[in-house]
Amino acid sequence: MSAVERVIILAAGKSLQLDGISKILIRHPADGRTILDWAIEAFAGKRIIVVVGFRAIQIMQAYPDLDYIHNPEWALTNNAMSLGLALTEEPAYVVSGDIFIERRLIERLDRDVPDLVLTSRREKRSLSAVHCVLDDAGRVIEPYQGPVRDMAHPESVGLFKVSSPEVLRQWRRRCIEHSNLFAGQLLPCSPPCVQSVPLEDELFFEVNTPTDYMELIRSRARS
Repeated sequence: MSAVERVIILAAGKSLQLDGISKILIRHPADGRTILDWAIEAFAGKRIIVVVGFRAIQIMQAYPDLDYIHNPEWALTNNAMSLGLALTEEPAYVVSGDIFIERRLIERLDRDVPDLVLTSRREKRSLSAVHCVLDDAGRVIEPYQGPVRDMAHPESVGLFKVSSPEVLRQWRRRCIEHSNLFAGQLLPCSPPCVQSVPLEDELFFEVNTPTDYMELIRSRARS
């Protein structure tokens, strides 16, 4: 299966729980590299487009060789608007800009189905988490946010690969129309064609709070 060559990183928002730092510039305690450094390595050889808003100049100055899209309404919208500005009919990975990911995960997803959402069945989930109702074939038939209705519904953890032109068109339109929502809530599912692919043992760590970062420090100490 041919690899998807375009990557959209959603990094426009302001982290209210992390003292206003741009999350994509958070550094891993083990090696000092930023989330964006890790993404550049994980998606090596692909074209990376970063959607920026809060502290856009800071990010662009630090990484002038990447491509950028500016979301001028970053303070008034959710990441759906950022994705709506960036999506075209070109197949793309979409990833939140607050996640440390490693290359072997992307190498696995490159070999997988053309339309997928990375999911996890972890028990501990935040109230803002997006969950996926699946059909018998493991395809998403309804994404929803809030308390999980059934533990059989895996959580969408913020990474997608979409190749089908119709899915890309629908997702872009829905994101522009409902810009106050999370992009994952608006994933097209009629007819169902986006496959739930589970996270395995690859490094995949999301940082939203100081507690998350303390856990990252502790996990480094245990390794």
